Amino acid sequence: MQKPTVAMVLGDPAGVGPELVAKLLVQNEQRQKANVLLIADPDELHKGMDIAQINFKYEQITEEQLPDYSFKDGIPALITHKGSHPLPFEYGKATAQSGVYILETLKRAVDFAQAGYVQSICFAPLNKQAMHKGGLQYRDELHWFADQTNYHGFVCELNVVDNIWAGRVTSHIPFKDIVPNLSVQGIVDGVRLLHKALSQAGVQNPKIAVQALNPHGGEGGVFGDEEITIIAPGIEKAREYGIDVYGPFPGDTTMREVERLKIDGVLSMYHDQFSTALKLLGFERGVTVQGGIPIPITTANHGTAFDLYGKNVAIPTAFEAAFNIAVRMGTGVLSSK
Repeated sequence: MQKPTVAMVLGDPAGVGPELVAKLLVQNEQRQKANVLLIADPDELHKGMDIAQINFKYEQITEEQLPDYSFKDGIPALITHKGSHPLPFEYGKATAQSGVYILETLKRAVDFAQAGYVQSICFAPLNKQAMHKGGLQYRDELHWFADQTNYHGFVCELNVVDNIWAGRVTSHIPFKDIVPNLSVQGIVDGVRLLHKALSQAGVQNPKIAVQALNPHGGEGGVFGDEEITIIAPGIEKAREYGIDVYGPFPGDTTMREVERLKIDGVLSMYHDQFSTALKLLGFERGVTVQGGIPIPITTANHGTAFDLYGKNVAIPTAFEAAFNIAVRMGTGVLSSK
């Protein structure tokens, strides 16, 4: 079976990203899963290796070589990228120079994906404050990715732990704005996005649960009528697309339904509604997928851990899980061609 090519970037060099990349790619078992194209400053990559006290082989190539390049089995290729900011990196803190570097390496990864040279992207943890200092004009990387890919449809950060995926109708907004931002179409869009992502990751006939908003699922309208007027109609409309969808389930019993019905994905109404339970299930294995973006893009569901820079204590399990999902979704891209 043909291997997908995964573009990998270091995230914020001032954090644990380079260390995590080194700890992942030193494992032959991981390298064998895909062709890995590193887009990185070699000096920062080697600092990650030095911190982790490990080393792995890679082959340096140029962007001009990429279209006709044949990957050697189990050996990543590296295209050098030196950030354009004139100041050197400052480690253990959020700076403009790191932000510029993050945006530039991600931009090259997106460009390579759009050109068909890579099938998915996996980035090590980044820092939004650094990105804003470096020129990010959007509130988060998800909407930046949408802009870079000229995508104008529904987008949603997806969180994954093991085999459970979670999306949400609303995300980074104040609590008081949740209800005004709920709609029947929003439910439909969220269900369809989850279904598409799960299918691309190789899940056959995904089963999706939708959460209620109000206590006890509204108790027939006694505690709120959004389940009656918005959520249930959205579920019915989503079923018209042939999607196996269930609910609405009260927030405090959703996980029980996930286990009982063997649910693959859960759509919640707001940011913390289901992700709290999901992170308790396995924070150290959590993955974030940039849901809706035309390119599969994954990362670990944790931050840059500036305070851990240089200490060789970063645990790579979440980044390994992110890479494995990038491989699965990249394989899905190849299979669809």
